[in-house]
Amino acid sequence: MTKTKKSYCLRCDFKTNHNILDKHGIRSDNEDYDYAIDYMIVQCLGCERISFREEFIDIESAYPNENGEWIPEITVELYPKKLRAKRKLESTHILPDRIKLVYEESIKAYNADCFILTGVAFRAIIEAICLEKEIPGRNLEKKINALVRNKLITEKESKRLHSIRFIGNDSVHEMKAPREESLKIVLNIIEHLLNNLYLIDYNSQNHLETVIDQFGEFTELLSYTLPKFEKGEEIPIAKILGKKVRRLNGRLSDFETELISKIGTNEYNLLEVGKIDTYGESTSQVQHFVIK
Repeated sequence: MTKTKKSYCLRCDFKTNHNILDKHGIRSDNEDYDYAIDYMIVQCLGCERISFREEFIDIESAYPNENGEWIPEITVELYPKKLRAKRKLESTHILPDRIKLVYEESIKAYNADCFILTGVAFRAIIEAICLEKEIPGRNLEKKINALVRNKLITEKESKRLHSIRFIGNDSVHEMKAPREESLKIVLNIIEHLLNNLYLIDYNSQNHLETVIDQFGEFTELLSYTLPKFEKGEEIPIAKILGKKVRRLNGRLSDFETELISKIGTNEYNLLEVGKIDTYGESTSQVQHFVIK
């Protein structure tokens, strides 16, 4: 028997030469229809991954080639199967539990060729996002429109989500399986949406300096920088933050006002309100704070 065969490798993600480690064939004893099946255990000569290959040889459909040889139609099945969605989104652990669950189950359905279930699941991801964001609306159509009003998505993105809604409705109400190419596009839209709403901001906050526009983020930044200074030091916020003050995007005065209010009500206790005085070489009077 042939010792090697071109076969798809799941790990290499393309066709490679495989060693045939073992082979077993059967031939139909059905007089009405002639076929054969070859079962093979094969090993990739590149990464050495072992897989199972099944060839269904339809002898009845054989046709002569230019040399007069009869060529049967061969259908190949590989196990494990080739995955349509080879990679999931990175950092899915960041997603809210409900959204993460539906997303992962939609990928499983897609890779298992369950296209009706996949269409329903992709629609359910949008529903899960609306629930997590507390978006009002009697139905998904109104909720998608509300996502735009809440500035969570753009008008163009809403049109794409409505397309997913149509596919999901056809799947659940008419048992209509979407085309594979349509689902491939929908998966890209869904992953783009999840990236925009959840993953990019999380990764940016952990790896990039982003603009701070919430008081809670401001106090987190203060808590991060305060340990670098001695207790009892009386200095301005700009000195405490140093170069990171640029992240406040011109809102230092607003945050200082709220900070003074929180200190006065004992809601923030890492600083005390200090004097108003010049600092360094500046001639401007600035608010100082005492590090506790």
